[in-house]
Amino acid sequence: MTGNVSNTSRTAGVTDLTALATKLAALISEDDVFVAGGKRVISHGDDPPAMVAILREVDNTVLERTLEFGLDDVTVSISAAGRRLRGVVAIDSDMPGKDKIIGHILSQEEPDLLKATGAMLNDFCANAKRITVLSGPPQMLGSSAEKGLSVATLAEVWQVNMDARAAPPMERFLTANKDKMIGHLYMSGNDVIGSSGDTARLQEVWDTQIDMFRKRHKAAQPKLDGPVLVCLDAVLGGQTSVAVGSFGKESCLFSYLPIDLPDLISSWNAVTS
Repeated sequence: MTGNVSNTSRTAGVTDLTALATKLAALISEDDVFVAGGKRVISHGDDPPAMVAILREVDNTVLERTLEFGLDDVTVSISAAGRRLRGVVAIDSDMPGKDKIIGHILSQEEPDLLKATGAMLNDFCANAKRITVLSGPPQMLGSSAEKGLSVATLAEVWQVNMDARAAPPMERFLTANKDKMIGHLYMSGNDVIGSSGDTARLQEVWDTQIDMFRKRHKAAQPKLDGPVLVCLDAVLGGQTSVAVGSFGKESCLFSYLPIDLPDLISSWNAVTS
């Protein structure tokens, strides 16, 4: 006997397939960056905010998978399915109390587990410079009837603003390296929108030399577009060095000790890449 498929069933099937296709398409982007082992970079710590990046990956996971998140030198593996976080399956860290988190299905009926899991992720995310994800086969965790919690619920309980936007690259660079800068000027066009430390001599350099530097740099590199960081040798004299950075309409001029230059360049490349 051949039965008829109702329009409702057809519509539900199409809707499910559309949702799946949308989620798959979201994972295919020319902007994706991959590192060793096929891991995909999803955040540089604050772009987007690490917890937002992790929850977005859960929200993109329709079929049951194990998502392995790399937070610098720590790895946290979670079970996700149906756009829900089911639970933590592994933590590659010596953190105390991890056995109370691993292997348990998240539920609003287990508030202590939910709170501990959020605190653990927040701690690992707090200072992570780069977050990666690797999607792997599902691992056994609880029963199939235990669905875990939706991203909307987790965001509410863990107080994660899923609409949070990262600060502009220049602001992130200056904030991340404030301890390495003797002083800085943060400019939008020719207007100072932020400063710190010893700025008197930096302001003098900005007023008397930056326009000339820009003209010479443009003449030497007419086709150079995008973010630029240039060290200005012997501008202040002594042991202090000065660099100027430019990204879009924003610029910065900052003083620093030469020993910190490699870290500053690395941070600039990470923020502006």
